[in-house]
Amino acid sequence: MSNKKVALISLYSDDVKGIPPLALLYLATALKKNGHQAKIIHKNASESGAVIKEVKDCQPDLVGMSVFTGYHNKKYVELSRFFKNKGYKIIWGNAHPSLLPEQVLQEPSVDFVAIGEGEETLVDLLNKIDDEEKYSTIPGLGFKNKEGQAVINARRDFIGLDDYLIDWSLIDLEKYLLPYFSNKYKRTLILTTSRGCPYNCQFCYNLVFNKRKWRCHSVEKLVASLKPVIEEFKVDAIRFLDDNFFIDKDRAFKIVRELNLPYYASARVEYVDEEFVKNLKATNCQEIAFGFESGSDRILKEVIQKGMTTQNIVKAITLLKDSKIMTSGAIIFGVPSETKEEYHQTMKFIANLLEINNNLAFTCGWFLPFAGTGLYEKAKRCGFRPPVKTEDWDKFNRWSSSYTMEWLDWDYQKAVKYSRRFIHLLALAYKRNIPIFKTTLKKRVENLNFSFPLDIYILSRLRNIYLFSGDKNFVYRLIRRIIMNIIKIKQRV
Repeated sequence: MSNKKVALISLYSDDVKGIPPLALLYLATALKKNGHQAKIIHKNASESGAVIKEVKDCQPDLVGMSVFTGYHNKKYVELSRFFKNKGYKIIWGNAHPSLLPEQVLQEPSVDFVAIGEGEETLVDLLNKIDDEEKYSTIPGLGFKNKEGQAVINARRDFIGLDDYLIDWSLIDLEKYLLPYFSNKYKRTLILTTSRGCPYNCQFCYNLVFNKRKWRCHSVEKLVASLKPVIEEFKVDAIRFLDDNFFIDKDRAFKIVRELNLPYYASARVEYVDEEFVKNLKATNCQEIAFGFESGSDRILKEVIQKGMTTQNIVKAITLLKDSKIMTSGAIIFGVPSETKEEYHQTMKFIANLLEINNNLAFTCGWFLPFAGTGLYEKAKRCGFRPPVKTEDWDKFNRWSSSYTMEWLDWDYQKAVKYSRRFIHLLALAYKRNIPIFKTTLKKRVENLNFSFPLDIYILSRLRNIYLFSGDKNFVYRLIRRIIMNIIKIKQRV
């Protein structure tokens, strides 16, 4: 077996800067373990020139792209075409090619797709890359035969995660140890300890990609691999990006007790009881994230099939109210069959949650149709026409203020433009207890009033100054002090 070189490419947007390329790190670890070389190229989507230069310098035997639905699909196609014209072989992996392997292989520049977990599939391909006759023997691989037709092999069994504990030396980790938790901790390490989720949420790519199977690193091996990294790089907090860190609560709490650092993690609201909150506080949890999804019980139970109700959400945030733990909730607007009234119901529900617990934050996005999921099929029945070309999935940026959704039959343009900003700023106004903005924004939300949003403009600017300006800037510190004095005066009145 000859040593092969692979360039692994992942593009990011400005809003997710600082998250290490975890998928590529697992792949590169597997390649290194099996005698191959991997060059991880993790660049902003605007840095095509830098990507091209690094690939050219690497001179790899294979170029890999890690592609998630709706995130820079067009840019990945453009890069693939460039490298294909230079004679490189191209493989795509991650969620998008796993959900739509045949369509991705219709793109002339893509030679292979890795379906599902790619660690062992990629190693297997490299071992056989010079023998096309053996491509059909590689589980988890999609490729083109001599006639140019797509061939999709049987899926590979899930890997043992402990076999591929991340080798952090494969990246410059210093670049990713950034402040989190409102700058309270300066060197936060972001990682995952498990994959998949056993629940049945009909919007989630996990339904297809991970087949609702949850797998995890063992506590002992995970902790043993992380402690030297934490010590060497002086890590002062951990952000767990598992889809659901607390599926096995005993395991999760054992990990955080062993690591003994402040942390962020995700869970489900049904897990929250007095004992759970007590354990979060005892282990120095700084932020706990949930999928709230909607303020409509019909959407939660019948459409998303979340397995919970709005009552569960209210109970959870009430129990967390006095814990001093930041609680964040993901909201999905615009799921297929959602009415304008149900969208409005969710907006009002968010405002009501803030009345109960002002230490809340929200991640609000619009529905993204992942191929093969239940809501993807429902969206098609509601008028959605999926793109026929891989590059056209690029338009599905669920955070965009001009997002379009064929599956909705009501006028959502202003909602798309303003909803996220309204909610983020309303949460800030409650957290900082700014009376005038709390009142005006809540009324806007309750009445769906998007007209003349001067207050949104002003508070957006104040938010940038108050939350994101450096303490070393005298002007910003002065403005911030003036703002806080105004707030105190308002509170006295």
